Amino acid sequence: MLVRPSRIAALLLAGSVLAASITSCKNRTTVHSLRPASGGVRYGGMYRINMLRGNPNGLDPVLITSKLADDIALQVFDRLITFDSLLQPQPELARAWEISPDGLRYTFHLRTDVVFHDDPCFPSGRGRTMTARDVVYSLTRACDPLARTTAFWIFKDKVRGATQYYTARTRGDTTVTTITGIVAPNDSTLVIELERPYAPFLLQLANAFACVVPREAVEYYGNDFFRHPVGTGPFRLVWWKDDYGMLLVRNQRYWQHDRWGNRLPYLDSVFISFVKDDKVQLREFLDGHLDESYSLPTEFFDVLLDTRTRRLRANYSCSLQVCPALLTWFIDFNCATEPFTEVQLRRAISWAIDRERIVRFVARNSPYAPAEHGVTPPVLANYDISTIPGYSFDPERARRLFSQTAFARQGLRDIVLTIYPEPRLVQVAEAIQAMLAEHLGLNVRIETVQLAQFLDMAERGQLSMWGTRWYGDYPDVENFLSLFDGRYVPADTAAPSYPNSTRYKNDTVTALLTRATTTTDPNTRLSLYAAAERLIMRDAPAAMLFYENHYRLVHRYVRNYPLDPMARPILKHVWFAW
Repeated sequence: MLVRPSRIAALLLAGSVLAASITSCKNRTTVHSLRPASGGVRYGGMYRINMLRGNPNGLDPVLITSKLADDIALQVFDRLITFDSLLQPQPELARAWEISPDGLRYTFHLRTDVVFHDDPCFPSGRGRTMTARDVVYSLTRACDPLARTTAFWIFKDKVRGATQYYTARTRGDTTVTTITGIVAPNDSTLVIELERPYAPFLLQLANAFACVVPREAVEYYGNDFFRHPVGTGPFRLVWWKDDYGMLLVRNQRYWQHDRWGNRLPYLDSVFISFVKDDKVQLREFLDGHLDESYSLPTEFFDVLLDTRTRRLRANYSCSLQVCPALLTWFIDFNCATEPFTEVQLRRAISWAIDRERIVRFVARNSPYAPAEHGVTPPVLANYDISTIPGYSFDPERARRLFSQTAFARQGLRDIVLTIYPEPRLVQVAEAIQAMLAEHLGLNVRIETVQLAQFLDMAERGQLSMWGTRWYGDYPDVENFLSLFDGRYVPADTAAPSYPNSTRYKNDTVTALLTRATTTTDPNTRLSLYAAAERLIMRDAPAAMLFYENHYRLVHRYVRNYPLDPMARPILKHVWFAW
């Protein structure tokens, strides 16, 4: 439901107390003494961060499908490449790489000074040196149905031999153990060969599925590996208590050094809590129990910030970071099952949503903008989303289209909207519930399920209409349009359909995306992306809601922690100054 004026007044009163307290944020109690390092930085301290979305569904890289799990994986694992704060690719485990002129062969030159975490899975308990064979093993697991992978879509019909490997293993043929297009000529060289050029492939290797793991850990922990991640990252997992938190400690043998020669990370440990209430998170930050508060409670947004300038209202003793997000919120429809096989019904709902009202009154003007164009947010260079016609608020058109649907002619009015318990999503769902009742006469029942179950149900086609958001996994338009690429829809209606959970298929869209990803000319590729996105919006497999902004409060003693459009918590560079 929309917030009533009396409710707003009460929230403002409560918010004024929060706003007053934030001006005098309590200094944190030093958990560890700080130690000097070259260049004026400091070693030591425990960084305390909260994850609002609760427990991750595991930290096995091939099972990671949420930003929550990926954010934690960033601390535990390394990947071949990473991104800087401008989302430009940078070396990580690969110190350099070459791509052949035809775009089919990727050669990575790996670091030779990387070791896995010390762990009981190794004979002496001491982590061994990582080699190219470990990368081959990790990428092969990402294509293995026996590992219950959700990452195969990245490799399907792209990497030479990957589809044959997946198909054979699916049929129970465990004698097939290798993928012909992923090989290690020696300990420090990895070669990946594609069946066809695929422009975003390099960027995709910064995704969670490409985290490198040792075979010993997977075999030692078996089905429990997702609870016992072993990587080469800056921190290693010590303990994890469901619905409470997890503790990571510094990997003292981490390979990376800063420009002054200091070994990273600077922090001694990281404590991750799983408080799901953003108001409680903010209070914990104000009381000095957290070092950051990522995202702000919607109810207090216009109390803490000037909604016009999006700046803190007074001289607060903390810092606010704001950044346009590589993130779009939307409502998904299951296009493979009734009633949403009917495009007119999907369009009617899209026209009946007042996005401007949601942004201004429900989200308190905190998003970047209403999503009245496509699914791609206005963050990526040289891609003009204004050329993508979307849906604004037009209740007359919505009612006219709805009256033409078989759903309406049959006198049906009941629809279920499934969400997970994220505060902003709950508020937006209630607003949409009211709008669809007012403008289309729909009885929308909101059902809430926990995130892990929600993701599984969406991927398996067990939801009809659901609210969600998509964080960009890598900075390319294709990452957003892949959500509607028919190539990722399985023939088996009960099989997971990731990332295309809507199971939307349009052969022309698929052909355009195929052409775009195989062309080497960036301008042609962007033009083809735009043509595909216009068709996707015409067919409305999802109702766009708004493009997001990222907000993060940090205490002023936190150093070297920029906020980027992907809101990645890169904690290995963070140090404390107090």
